Amino acid sequence: MGKIDHDAVLRARVLLLGSKQLGAWDDISWEEVLAYRVLAEVSPRAYLPKLVDGLLLAAGRSGDRRVRLDLATEAVAAARRIPDDVPGGEGRLRHALEAQRAATAP
Repeated sequence: MGKIDHDAVLRARVLLLGSKQLGAWDDISWEEVLAYRVLAEVSPRAYLPKLVDGLLLAAGRSGDRRVRLDLATEAVAAARRIPDDVPGGEGRLRHALEAQRAATAP
């Protein structure tokens, strides 16, 4: 995991707490995805699934094929780190792999 930047963790938590509709996945912002990246390092059980969901939503919204692929690839890596006993982990991995495959299709 490495050294934890406690200021970054605090900023990420404050950003998420200040979000208009916490958990409203149809309206997630890029800043929220960045916050999930930070928090997934300190609380993987809680935040890796949210990071995967956010990355996949951002990938789906991108008009740039390379960006879609990069985000889907990151989502696959994050989904693989979800602990086995976290509900929905396998489904997220399947969804991320499908998004990655779709981003590479001609």
